[in-house]
Amino acid sequence: MKIRSLQLSIILGFTLLILISIITIGTFTFYIFNETIKRNSLDSSSQVVSQLNRQIDNYISNMDNISQVAISHPDVQDFVNGSFSDKAAESSKLDEVSLSLVKNRVTSLFQSIISVRKDINSIMLLLDNKTLVTNNPEDKINPYADWPSSTSHKAESGPFSASLSSSYVQDIIIGKYSWVITMSRDVYDYRTNLHRGILLVDLDYSIIEGLCNNIQLGKSGYVFIINPMGEIVYHPRQQLIYSGLKEELIGKIKNIPNGQLTGQINGREVLYTTKTSEYTGWMVVGVSYMDELFYNRSEIEYYFAIIAVACFLGSVLLSYYISLKITRPIEILRKSVQAIEGGNFNIEVTVNSTDEVNGLAQDFNIAIRKIKELIEQNAQTYEQKRKHELKSLQAQINPHFLYNTLDSIIWMIECGESKDAITMTSTLAKFFRLGISKGGDIISVKDEIEHLRCYLTIQKMRYKDSLDYSIDVDPAIYSCRTLKLLIQPLVENAIYHGLKGQDKIGMLNVIGFRDGKDLVFKVIDNGIGMTGKELSQIFNSNLPSKGSSGIGVKNVLDRIQLYFGPNYGVSFESMKGKGTTAIIRLPAIIEGEL
Repeated sequence: MKIRSLQLSIILGFTLLILISIITIGTFTFYIFNETIKRNSLDSSSQVVSQLNRQIDNYISNMDNISQVAISHPDVQDFVNGSFSDKAAESSKLDEVSLSLVKNRVTSLFQSIISVRKDINSIMLLLDNKTLVTNNPEDKINPYADWPSSTSHKAESGPFSASLSSSYVQDIIIGKYSWVITMSRDVYDYRTNLHRGILLVDLDYSIIEGLCNNIQLGKSGYVFIINPMGEIVYHPRQQLIYSGLKEELIGKIKNIPNGQLTGQINGREVLYTTKTSEYTGWMVVGVSYMDELFYNRSEIEYYFAIIAVACFLGSVLLSYYISLKITRPIEILRKSVQAIEGGNFNIEVTVNSTDEVNGLAQDFNIAIRKIKELIEQNAQTYEQKRKHELKSLQAQINPHFLYNTLDSIIWMIECGESKDAITMTSTLAKFFRLGISKGGDIISVKDEIEHLRCYLTIQKMRYKDSLDYSIDVDPAIYSCRTLKLLIQPLVENAIYHGLKGQDKIGMLNVIGFRDGKDLVFKVIDNGIGMTGKELSQIFNSNLPSKGSSGIGVKNVLDRIQLYFGPNYGVSFESMKGKGTTAIIRLPAIIEGEL
């Protein structure tokens, strides 16, 4: 894991806490603000819509009263009953003169009603025998218009119920094409109960338009009216609706007779407020645009952002100051620890603090003094141990090698090979002289190789043609320093465990070279090799073989790691019947560096 400083953690913690608080409070505040605006808008829209509904109900109620007065008037009844010649009405049929007089009285009745009610555009009595009576005696029937034979919608109250249309263009009269809302009522013969026609009372559309146009919800909000079938009675943009250039969520609005609905219209969020008349069944719908309800929202967001940024910056500065007070003494301790890591134990920590950190500093100083004392004791103990181990290792030299070599010298003298005996004797003397090395533990690579060469010369003379060897060490590393008796034990191990007793000539190659900052020595033999199991157990025993010097492979590894650390040591590569390679890796140290 990537380590993060305590100061940064404190700053991030405080900042995150403040940031979460700002976001939480801001979100909650905006939610309450939005809901309050919506609720106020709904209440306001509901009041406006309800008031408009009552006004429209008044107009429609008056129309209903007018239609009832007109249809029940005696002149209208006389004209209806006297206009038909079927058998059922034969007794009430009037002659043409009488019928004309009654028709004039009906026209006068309609005129008197319209003169009082300016909102009524026209009153028409349309009989099933294609007879027309209106408030204007000059009106002529439009032959291309559909002749209504009965009301299109009837309530459950009976045959005399009225029906309301949506807004449309009235085209029954030639030359008159007015936008109206029609209340229609079926006309019956009271005596025979036969259907005789229909009475139409046309309300001037401009009356409804005027009522609705006076209402504005916000900057561009409006109201519109639909009937129970979802047909538009009034809409301020009615032509756009019919042409498909504007839409309303009529299907969804119909399902909410009294309440509110939100939706998306032409990319803007809209709030619909609905109120349905119990009298007419019409639904008045108020349309408010949400972005207009929150017209000052951007200003509120601006000030909120300024406050939030100020609080955020303040929290960062405050957290920085607090973190500095906490972490500065700890930083002093950390730098002291870094100095100790660099090997400087002659320090004492002083912090200007009265809290737990000051106590920690005092304990730290005590610990440093104790560690310093222990290091000094450990260094002395380590030095003594190293000296004793080296002496112990050197003392392990088995006299068998000396005895065998002396026996070989005696044998050579007895056989008259005095020259070889002299060579072996001088080589043996040089071998022991180099091994002693004036009591020093560290020698040059050159002296170690010379010591090894003496050992191999003696072994070659002893084993004659059954042993051969080569030494190929880069002269460039001769001046480097190494432990004495480092390579010879591995060569000896190769002779006694790998080459001895073979039918073929045992070949031993010793090479040395520099690998970057390391020295590498390889002892390669063509002996019997080792299995994987034998190779894995090579360091398990430190006992030398009979006749060897007594310095085992594990002792060589321990000596290397004792001096140079665990990154260096001895490794082996071997395969049964293919020989073994021992690899020594040491740091390349020039004289004076160790």
